[in-house]
Amino acid sequence: MSPRRTPSRAVTRLAGEVRTEINRLAYHLRTPATRSGITPTRLAALAALTRYPDGVRQGDLAEVLNISAPSMTRLVEILEEAGWVERRRDPDDQRCLVLVLSPVGHKTLDALREESATVLSGELAELTSDERAALAAAVPVLRKLADRHLDSC
Repeated sequence: MSPRRTPSRAVTRLAGEVRTEINRLAYHLRTPATRSGITPTRLAALAALTRYPDGVRQGDLAEVLNISAPSMTRLVEILEEAGWVERRRDPDDQRCLVLVLSPVGHKTLDALREESATVLSGELAELTSDERAALAAAVPVLRKLADRHLDSC
């Protein structure tokens, strides 16, 4: 693996601008979830659980979400009370429990994603074709950046 280069000022400035605008857009796209009483942390947990169809141990999910064990315990209680997650026996170790997204959790997440996509698609329709082409060209780059972080979890 080659050593990382020190980014130039232009790259550092670009990083700040990209981070700021992605965060602003993400905040806007979370509005349907917020209206439904789903905090960003709860939404992140539900989304993370989709990556583990066979379930994930609570401690491993806490690590992925970068939250403490006590905070994770409270979060899981809230998610269970809402019916969004279930605890099941770990298929690899019957002594342990794993968290899985419940059918209600899947429906809730799908509905929130659909609502956000509908809102965003309406906004994209108002852009010029050149602006939409620029966004389409950026998607693989954004995916590559996101995958680097998700793959390290």
